[in-house]
Amino acid sequence: MRIALIGYGRMGQAVERVATARGHTVIGVIRRATPPSERESLAHAADALIDFSHASAVAESVDLALRTLRPLVIGTTGWDSQREAIAQRVRETGGSVLYAPNFSVAVQVYLHHAVTLAAQLLRLEGWDVAIEEVHHRGKADAPSGTARALAERLQHATQPPREAVYPAPTEHRLTENQFTVGVLRLGSEFGTHRLLLDGPYDWIEITHRAKSRDGFAYGAVRAAEWLRGRKGFYQFQEVLNEILSYLEEQ
Repeated sequence: MRIALIGYGRMGQAVERVATARGHTVIGVIRRATPPSERESLAHAADALIDFSHASAVAESVDLALRTLRPLVIGTTGWDSQREAIAQRVRETGGSVLYAPNFSVAVQVYLHHAVTLAAQLLRLEGWDVAIEEVHHRGKADAPSGTARALAERLQHATQPPREAVYPAPTEHRLTENQFTVGVLRLGSEFGTHRLLLDGPYDWIEITHRAKSRDGFAYGAVRAAEWLRGRKGFYQFQEVLNEILSYLEEQ
């Protein structure tokens, strides 16, 4: 598969490493300064586009993918307010886009099982919950897209519903139906997410910590492989079971 990268920061470089290791070819990089004609040429020459650029560039990346009829994988975060409008446009025009706030396969499994456990325990009296995430100090969005996804799933899974609060209130107490999402920005941390559960007799902490960026890159490349030949707007968890059950070629 021929892949064109949109953005070439640390994640773009990780995608290139993983894609090459899986036998694909990165044919070029679309940067902010890349002229429109060169963008079009690269996209037409590619079998798929993978975007790890910046939230402000996502709409332009989608436009390019729709114009050139190329599948697009978006790993950029911080554009949640545009997501529904972009998803609708992709579906109406017959485009092919797959998005995730976190492309780590392990994170997607973590989200599912952590929320399932939390939802069960929070039905009992006396249980409380919170989320904490840690990323490198250069990360642009806070909370992270993964922390937001965890909080959103938790809100939908709890009965009665609980509301995520960020930042924690400074002038009043949390209500019974609220939980906090804590954020730390520190050094060069790749990404750590913790779901914290406090009960009358037990404390449970469920943690995922990334060892490198290559896990995110691996998921994005697998998503691009899956997306070829499909139409629609997908999220990574929709294809997770198929990726997990897929037998790697020997």
